[in-house]
Amino acid sequence: MSDKNQSDFSNSEANRSNRIELGKVITLPNFLSISRLFLLPLILLALATNQSITALILMVISWISDALDGYLARKLSLVSNIGKLLDHLVDKIWVGTILVTLVLVRGLPVYVASAVIIRDLLIVIGGSVIANSQKNIISSNFMGKIAGFLFAVLMVLYTLDLEGFEQIKHYLVIAVLVSVVLSFINYLYVFIKTIRQPKLSSDSK
Repeated sequence: MSDKNQSDFSNSEANRSNRIELGKVITLPNFLSISRLFLLPLILLALATNQSITALILMVISWISDALDGYLARKLSLVSNIGKLLDHLVDKIWVGTILVTLVLVRGLPVYVASAVIIRDLLIVIGGSVIANSQKNIISSNFMGKIAGFLFAVLMVLYTLDLEGFEQIKHYLVIAVLVSVVLSFINYLYVFIKTIRQPKLSSDSK
C-alpha cells in the first residue's frame, strides 16, 4: 500500500473514530442529563424570590429527567462511561448548588450542606481516579440511592418552608448526616475494591 493510501486510510479511521466518540456524547439520555443544568438557574431564581411551589415543580421535573435518562440509556443500549460520568457530575453540581442556596435563603444548616458537598467532591475525585486507571465508572448503589432520596426529601421540606415541621426537619437532618457517612464508607469500600482490580484492556461500551 502506498504512503498516500496509508494516509487516506488513517484519516478515514480517525474520522470514523471521531464520529463514534461524538455519537457517545450526543445522545438523548445525555441531553436529559444536561437539561437539569438548564433548569438549575430557574430553580435558584424561584428560591431567591420565594416562589416555593415553582421551585418545587422545577425540582420534580429535574428528578424525573434524572430517572428518565438512566432508563432510556438502558432501554436504548446507550449506556456509556461518558454518560455515567456526565450524569454524576450534573447530579453533584445540581445538588450542591441548591443546598448552598437553601442555606442562604431557607436557613438550611451550613454543616449539612458542607457534609453533602464534601462527600460529593470526594466521590468525584475518586471517580476520576477510577475512570483514569480502570477506564470504568462506579455506578450509584443502594446506599447511594437512599442518601439521594433523603437529600431530595430535605430539599422539599426546606423549599416549602412550612411551619410546624421543625421536629421533622431535625430528625431528617440527622438521617441525612448518617446517610452521608454510611454512603461514603460504602463508596470508599467499593473504590478500594475496584482500584485493586486489574486494569481493563479496553473502554466499557
